[in-house]
Amino acid sequence: MKLLAILIAFGLFHWIRKPKTLQSFAWWVTIVAYFKKHDWLKPMWLNRLIVLLLPVVIVALLARFFLIQHEHQLWYLVFNSLILYYCLGPEQLEVGAKEIKLPEDTDSENSMQWLISKLTNEAIHRWFAVIFWFVVMGAAGALLYRLIEQMLAHEETTSDGLIGRLYALLSYPVIWLMTLSLLIASDFDRIWHHCQRYLKRQDWYRQHLPLLYEAMDFAVENCEIEDFKSDDFLTVRNTTLAVLKRMLMVWLVLVAFIVLINIG
Repeated sequence: MKLLAILIAFGLFHWIRKPKTLQSFAWWVTIVAYFKKHDWLKPMWLNRLIVLLLPVVIVALLARFFLIQHEHQLWYLVFNSLILYYCLGPEQLEVGAKEIKLPEDTDSENSMQWLISKLTNEAIHRWFAVIFWFVVMGAAGALLYRLIEQMLAHEETTSDGLIGRLYALLSYPVIWLMTLSLLIASDFDRIWHHCQRYLKRQDWYRQHLPLLYEAMDFAVENCEIEDFKSDDFLTVRNTTLAVLKRMLMVWLVLVAFIVLINIG
C-alpha cells in the first residue's frame, strides 16, 4: 500500500504542478508564531514539542481510522497519497534547479561543487527525507519531517535547540541511505575507493553529510561527465538531476522489496 501511495503521490507531484496554496505551510508558520507569543506551557521546548506533535497525532489517528473503517482500504490509500503529495516539494526539483544562480565570488571548480551540493540538499528536503519517513511511519512521518523543516526555515532556531536536534536526527538515516543508493546508481567501485577515507576517521559516524556531498561531486564530475564538460553549468546541473533521479529509483526498488518481503 505504501509503495502504491508513493507512486501515486510522486506521479501527481511530477506531472501536476502544485498550486501555490499547497506549496505553502503558512498555516503552520502562523500556529507556531502564535504559540511562541503565548507561551502558556513552560519550558519553551515543551511548548514547541506539544505544538509539533498535535497535527502529527491527528494525521496518525485519521490514517488509523481509514485503515480499520474500510476493508478495501481505498480511503486509506487516498489519504496517505494526498498527505504525501502535500509534503513533497514545495515543487519539482527541476523547477527549483532552473532558479539556482551560481555565486559570483567563487571560481569555476568551487562553483560546480556548490551547485552539486545545493541540488543534493534540495533533493533531501523535497524527496528523500519525506519518502523515508513516510515508509517508516506512514503519513504522520512525512508530515513530522515537513513540519520540523518548516519550523527551522521560518524561525531563528539554532541547531542546538530541540527542533534542530530533531531535524538532525530525522536527516541522519536518510543521508546514509542516499549515499548507499548513490553507490548503486553510479560507479560503485570508483566512488567507494574515493570516499573510503571518511569511513576511516574516528568520528566517521558524524561524516554523513560531508561524505554524501563529496560522493555526489565525485560521481557527477568524474564518473558521469566527460572532463572537458565538467565546468559547464547546464551539463553539471542536468547530470546531477539525472543521478538524483536514479537514486530515487533505487529507493523505489528497495521499497518494493520490503513490500514483497512483508507479503511473503
